[in-house]
Amino acid sequence: MNFPAMQKTVRQARRASVVLGMVALVLIVTNALLVAKMYSQSNQVVLVPTTVTDGMVARGTVDKGYIEAVALDAVYAMYNSTPNTLAYGRNVLERLSGPAERNDILLAYDRIAEDITQRKISTVFFARRIEHNFDRYEVVVEGDLATYLETTQVTRERRRILVRFRPQAGSVRVSGIGRLSTEDT
Repeated sequence: MNFPAMQKTVRQARRASVVLGMVALVLIVTNALLVAKMYSQSNQVVLVPTTVTDGMVARGTVDKGYIEAVALDAVYAMYNSTPNTLAYGRNVLERLSGPAERNDILLAYDRIAEDITQRKISTVFFARRIEHNFDRYEVVVEGDLATYLETTQVTRERRRILVRFRPQAGSVRVSGIGRLSTEDT
């Protein structure tokens, strides 16, 4: 037996076991940090519910379902917004609104969009109830408007939104959209 060769082999084995231990320790610490990050960080995504049609009616069949759908489209386009979806909402309102009222509706939307951009918030409208007044071409959509800062809900308030329509070419177009006070009925 060669004693110096055995010592050299033992030292190499010790070094290898120390290196292996250090690698194992680094992996354990890394896993612990990843677990801590998973528990301390929220991975929620706020999805903005929107279903928007093209705003036209085939063969002039303006009925309760159609007016209700267009009203919901207009409310969702106006009040379901994130900084990344503002152009989409503006495009939808442009398609749904009548030519005479389009500029006023888009100016109102641009004020909301500017606020959303500056404050870096998202808003989501949850429709709860719809009231119709076909004689006056009006629909009131009642629900809750929630405001989110990143993924945290900051506020939630009851809103009543009045959507006015104007008949045009066998269809209806949005002529106005705005908030009603909670006392208005």
